[in-house]
Amino acid sequence: MRILNFALSTVAYGDTLIGIGLTNQLRAAGARNHYVISPAAEALISHHGYSYTVVEPEQGKHVREVVDTVVRDFDPDVLVLADYLNYWGTLIRRFDTDPWFLDSYRRPVLPIDIWEWENTSFTFDVCGREYEREVSRRILDMPAHLRPVPISHLDAGVSGRGFPYRILPREQRLGAAEREAVRSGLGLGPKDKLVMVPVSSWQQPGKDEPGMTDMIHRLADRVPDLLAGYLGQLPSTTHFLFIGYVPPAFHALPAEQVHVLPLCAPDRYHALLSSSDLVLSLTTNAVTVIRAVLMDIPALLLTNRFDVADAAGIDRVAAELGGIKPRVAEWLAENVPIEPFRLWPKGLHTFMEPLLKDNAYLDAIGRQELLDEEGVVSGLEALLHDRETRHRLAEGRSRYVRSVESLPPADEVFLAAARCAGLRAASL
Repeated sequence: MRILNFALSTVAYGDTLIGIGLTNQLRAAGARNHYVISPAAEALISHHGYSYTVVEPEQGKHVREVVDTVVRDFDPDVLVLADYLNYWGTLIRRFDTDPWFLDSYRRPVLPIDIWEWENTSFTFDVCGREYEREVSRRILDMPAHLRPVPISHLDAGVSGRGFPYRILPREQRLGAAEREAVRSGLGLGPKDKLVMVPVSSWQQPGKDEPGMTDMIHRLADRVPDLLAGYLGQLPSTTHFLFIGYVPPAFHALPAEQVHVLPLCAPDRYHALLSSSDLVLSLTTNAVTVIRAVLMDIPALLLTNRFDVADAAGIDRVAAELGGIKPRVAEWLAENVPIEPFRLWPKGLHTFMEPLLKDNAYLDAIGRQELLDEEGVVSGLEALLHDRETRHRLAEGRSRYVRSVESLPPADEVFLAAARCAGLRAASL
């Protein structure tokens, strides 16, 4: 079977990695894959050994001619969108092209649905914006949707069109000796703790990037100030690992505790993740956190549920949290208004509620409110040092991973979804 994959994200690697996780499993089962990608994905796709075609916004509506050629030459049996939102949004906003020219190819189309769109209003709550352009509802007419697990639910959804599949097999952590070598290379001793803090380029948007608001830019700039203040309260044996970009605020931490490495090959990233004691994230569906869960590494997620418009809003935060520290009160006074977010700094707090409701994934990770300084600091210390807390979270991870591994193999799920979408082939 030949599968044509679209991975058009221009600013983030997570969605592309989800697509690669699927195609790696399908390749092992005998499928051939080709990618249509943005330049941002080229290094990743090359590393995994896939053939690909690069498209760029400068091509505008001529992108269709490029894809026409790929379809003619590769002759795919199935088209996969990794993911649905990025495919639609990139073609609409960056290529000014109707995304559904795919219909003319008369091939089954399978969207990777990372948001469980059928449960949403097809609009995002974006920090600092009173409106949002509605996302295409075309996915509701598609007979099958691929649901990546984690973090999607493990069922087919209310429509029965969802096909949950494992994003990737459980990754094996490095052995003790290899892990020690990685940590020694960073200057860590046996009693030191390593916290990986993944920050993606989209979380530090440029001033001229489309779709951004003043509040998004303010949150991108100032949340690191608050978080750095929390991290600075941890024992001096705590080290912090950043790969790629590091917000300037974190340079205020003691230099010997901060390790900033350049973007690296996937194998090196795996080694660094495998050697970490904890992953700290402000992104609910971060792929690094997903990988940590599957590798049995503790993870802590920080989000904000408070809408703070003014001084009265600060008082409400204090009342709900049972008080706030002076550092937080001062930070809020300087940065109001702020709105809730599950995806720092963009928002999506309300949008993600259906995806997270009754979702066992939340039992596999630690969670704290960003504005609860005491909760964040004590939560970090407990996940790094308290045996009972670490054991309790490990049990949650274990239960969740067992449920994920109970899903059928990804190639079987994919074939069933493709048949539902009109494929007649009997096998990959």
